[in-house]
Amino acid sequence: MLAWPPKDLCRFFKELQAVHGVSGYGPPHLNLRQPFQWEWGEEALARAVEGILRGHHAFRVRLGGWRTFSSGVVYLRAYGGTPFKRLYHALEPLAPPEKEIEGPSYIPHLTLALGLDGKAAEALAARLPLPKRKSFLLREVALVRDDDGRLVEVARFSLDPA
Repeated sequence: MLAWPPKDLCRFFKELQAVHGVSGYGPPHLNLRQPFQWEWGEEALARAVEGILRGHHAFRVRLGGWRTFSSGVVYLRAYGGTPFKRLYHALEPLAPPEKEIEGPSYIPHLTLALGLDGKAAEALAARLPLPKRKSFLLREVALVRDDDGRLVEVARFSLDPA
């Protein structure tokens, strides 16, 4: 479960990745919950997600600065406030996570780079420019599956208008 950023922000990320020779996991995206295994078919999952999303409204995601995780990840901090937290927690009980990556202290973010050593990640984050865009309206949620390292969109859901 994720949200795709606007095209200009996606292009900004891809240009930075090309210039610095780094990559994230799939195209730039904002995770809305941890990856999980689903026992039933994709159609049943889409119906379940549709039910969970009912009553959730579009909301603004503000973009912060570049940061790092100790695991060598460089990311752009994102802030969605209460609407993000409400959506994140509503999607959590859908299925247990594959592995506990984020836990209750999940930090909303868009990943630029994975697999760097700690010092390289910090050095990269310190010299990256900020995007011109300062926020975007999150209007849609995408259900994706991992297909041998590629994120494949299964369904897309519109949130209620803000």
